[in-house]
Amino acid sequence: MINLICCIKSHESFSRIYNTFKDDNNFELEDFTEDFEKVQENITISQYDLAVVDEKLLWKDSVLDLFNKKDIKIIIFKGDFRKTINDIYKLFPKLEEAKELLKKEKPALKLKEADNKEIKYILKEKLVERKVKVDVPAYREIYKGIENKLIIVTSLSKKAGSTFLSINLAKALSGLKIRTSIIEPPIDRPYLFDYIGIDGKESPEHDFYSYPHVINNGVKPLRDMETIIDDIIWIVPDSRMDTVENWDSLKMMKLLYASKRAPISIIDIGTNIEHESIDPILTSADMILAVINPQPVEIKQNIDRLETLLNFKKEGYPVEFVINFCNSGINRKVLSNYLKISPSIFIPAVNPKYIYKAVYRNKIPLDYPEVEEQLFKPLSEIIKNIIPLGLFKEVLKDRSSYKDSNIIHRLKEKLLNLKIFR
Repeated sequence: MINLICCIKSHESFSRIYNTFKDDNNFELEDFTEDFEKVQENITISQYDLAVVDEKLLWKDSVLDLFNKKDIKIIIFKGDFRKTINDIYKLFPKLEEAKELLKKEKPALKLKEADNKEIKYILKEKLVERKVKVDVPAYREIYKGIENKLIIVTSLSKKAGSTFLSINLAKALSGLKIRTSIIEPPIDRPYLFDYIGIDGKESPEHDFYSYPHVINNGVKPLRDMETIIDDIIWIVPDSRMDTVENWDSLKMMKLLYASKRAPISIIDIGTNIEHESIDPILTSADMILAVINPQPVEIKQNIDRLETLLNFKKEGYPVEFVINFCNSGINRKVLSNYLKISPSIFIPAVNPKYIYKAVYRNKIPLDYPEVEEQLFKPLSEIIKNIIPLGLFKEVLKDRSSYKDSNIIHRLKEKLLNLKIFR
């Protein structure tokens, strides 16, 4: 079934295309869409395969950008109905044959290579994603129809906790069935590859595909080569390979869009907010989380970086300051004076025992109930600004995939009753 949306300027032109396909059971059609806002609303609940866009639309550029981000195939309508209809059928010339072959027990053994490629595109939601073998169950049901979001996580000082926040936030989102990708640009020594223990979790059939190295070598990345662990896509450099040199803004943009399987992307840049490759992605960020170690000496020794972050916030960038390692010994009034702002997100100091447990087992700290108990509130403060409220309520109400003992199930129960989500 091909889900087709037509963004056509006039009702008459739309009707002519619609009537051509309305009796074809291979196509599922959307009603006439009058504005870009309606498309944005529909795309949160529908998974489109193909879009026909009128070149005369006033909001053409906006809708093309949205469809490209969602990896939706596009045909531009230039007033020639016959050509447009032929172009649509050319994309799916053997749809009926493909559907019949897919009903057989082992179609992959009987299809030619060209046919196989075509079926993969026709029924792309049926693609089997390459997952590495892990000790925890993978959540297969995910919400894909949400708006793409880019979250940049940075640190004021070394070891302030940008990676800690990135991986735990991704874990919470994936547990809520929101697929997330973690992106680690090669501007520091690779860390996450070893932290997650990817070298010990590789599938015998597939070597790890290091997107940063592929892009740095000037090669166009292959599709569907992502490594997925805990239902999180890991776009990180392979620490076993040579260090990447001369990472620039163009390479960064290519890395950012190398994978399109997750609506939420979290990019951990550490203390590199001023790196030349970071500047072009700042304007695309939906949230910039600046993690701060609240010790006064850490703030004083990095005052220039703090001023940079404060200036970004004044200029309208979505910067939010996150205080890590919070405990009763911190004087919040004095801290606010140091920072010249009043932070709203505070992450409590987690018992090091659980941090070390996670590290030694290549796990994310949120896997432990004791850590989840501490982190659910600050994480929820962030999540509420990422996920549309209506969809978030729907996610929280659906508990069918989780057991009572599951960490995220308990997180969902608490969030459902949390006032900030009402």
